[in-house]
Amino acid sequence: MICASVIAGAPVAALAQDLAPAPKGTGLTNCAGTFEVLVDGRASTLSLPARAYTLATTADLNCSEAARLLTDFQRNWGAKLPLTWKEVRGPVGFENSAGQRFSVARAPASGASTLACPYLTLVQGARAGSLYVAAGRYRLGRSSTSLSCGAAARNFFALAYRTGDPDGSWRAQSVGSGAVELTSGSRSFTLRRAYAATSGGGTFPARGEYRCGPFFTVGNDDPIGKSFTVSKGRYSITTFGSTDCAKAVAILPTLLGKRSGVLPAPWRLRRETGSFVRSASGSSGFRLSPYLGQ
Repeated sequence: MICASVIAGAPVAALAQDLAPAPKGTGLTNCAGTFEVLVDGRASTLSLPARAYTLATTADLNCSEAARLLTDFQRNWGAKLPLTWKEVRGPVGFENSAGQRFSVARAPASGASTLACPYLTLVQGARAGSLYVAAGRYRLGRSSTSLSCGAAARNFFALAYRTGDPDGSWRAQSVGSGAVELTSGSRSFTLRRAYAATSGGGTFPARGEYRCGPFFTVGNDDPIGKSFTVSKGRYSITTFGSTDCAKAVAILPTLLGKRSGVLPAPWRLRRETGSFVRSASGSSGFRLSPYLGQ
């Protein structure tokens, strides 16, 4: 198969022309990329509605590490932070006992139009249909406000990460140098590559993960061993590795309520993230998190 590329001749400009300065007096420097929250999330008590965010860090914390930490904070069971980290304000973000800090703020739209969305960052090159889309920071524009910015991002990453097509049958086509358009029926959106830099970019759920929908209901408090309980309520399921949604939904009832803490082979529980994995490496399985309404 011959795959078209959307990166030829893509403009690359100085990021300083585009990024708003970090708040004065904070000692923070803005990261080049954007962090895409694809489904409503939470890190500690910080609510992170689905949209794009900018990160800013202290000099002793690099942007890629800040993006990784924010992903980990959203994965943690019960929204607990690692022992050395705490949530801080002014600006909103997180700080550890060594004084490393990063802030999280809503990313501005990439243009003046009401159809423009915050920049979208692709940290690694990926294929959207038959098109190869290079890593970089993209301007995202919609054909209509009937398609939200969050939905456009979710559909792009679902297609690029090959985790499904949540909103229908999307098709990708090249529409000029460094640009790709995705269309489904009367809806469409366009990505135009503006910057090569991606430092500080990322997504939640991360590459290779897929959020099943809409939710799984647990009817009773279900302990697993002595120190972990899945309380009564609604939960989102996020799969990773070779485990798909159907497998996760089928196996979950057999894993809950194991007071002995011993799960059916080959399943294991990782308490810190509320994950059920199928091997010691933990590369395949699924994760539970409280359902936040999306």
